Amino acid sequence: MEITELDTRAHLFPVVIFVFAVAIGIELTVTQFRALILKPRIPILGTLIHTLTFPILAVSLVSLLLFLEVDIAPHLVLGVLLVAACPSGGFSNMLVLITRADLALSVLLTSVSSLLSFITVPVLFASFGLLVPELSGEVRLPVVETLLNLLVLVVVPVGVGMLWRAWKEEFVLRHTRLMQNIAQIMLYLVCLLLLIEQWDGLKAGMGIALPLSLALCVMALATGYGLSRLVRLSPTDAATVAIEGSIRNLAVAFLIASTVMDDIRIALLPSVYFIAVLIVGLTFARVWRTRVAPGLQTASRHNT
Repeated sequence: MEITELDTRAHLFPVVIFVFAVAIGIELTVTQFRALILKPRIPILGTLIHTLTFPILAVSLVSLLLFLEVDIAPHLVLGVLLVAACPSGGFSNMLVLITRADLALSVLLTSVSSLLSFITVPVLFASFGLLVPELSGEVRLPVVETLLNLLVLVVVPVGVGMLWRAWKEEFVLRHTRLMQNIAQIMLYLVCLLLLIEQWDGLKAGMGIALPLSLALCVMALATGYGLSRLVRLSPTDAATVAIEGSIRNLAVAFLIASTVMDDIRIALLPSVYFIAVLIVGLTFARVWRTRVAPGLQTASRHNT
């Protein structure tokens, strides 16, 4: 099985992420970030939940598979733990926008997760190495590349969107829905292209990799939401934290698999996990936006 480097992933997908991040920025104001910083309880709890929940679930799932002696290829086990070790990805911000959850919190959590990854990724790999010896080696995260990725694909376009709104607020607000719809259509088309281009490499591992990825994504979403509500975060904040916790930076996973671990087969699970995110994440986002969010808005108006 071979996962090849693709023009769509290398060229079109970053462009779509940039456009989507601009669409996210036009929904944000400095006041929203200031409110989160002045009341850090929510971002701190959110960071703890989304940083720890996925790795714990991944280790539990792998341990169960090993205990039951399930016939699963070693590179799939390594792929699960590799995904778990990675920080949040910018795709979570897109899903939060579609969900109509807390965008400011999402961007803040993604940024903090990326910055902490220089500590969390090596620590998690060292911990996973106790379970799977192949992960016991030293892992060096490419600091400059990761920071540039965060800067170019999240911070800069979000800032552009915020500045555009401040400069042409009436125009931006009037066309916000149109711009976001265009961004969503671009996202769906590029994801479809990715799946078509990747299909020959992905179908070989679909039998067990897809159910494994779907289970992990559902567990991460449900556990992240449940824990967030347990510590009394609002439903909207809980949905944001749940999405952040279930989405990982798969670009980092591919980089580590191909360079640090020198085994491209390990990239199969991250590739299939992306499909699981499209299925589970987008379904959650659409259901929340159409069925849950309107009820929360109505309840909020009644309480004011």
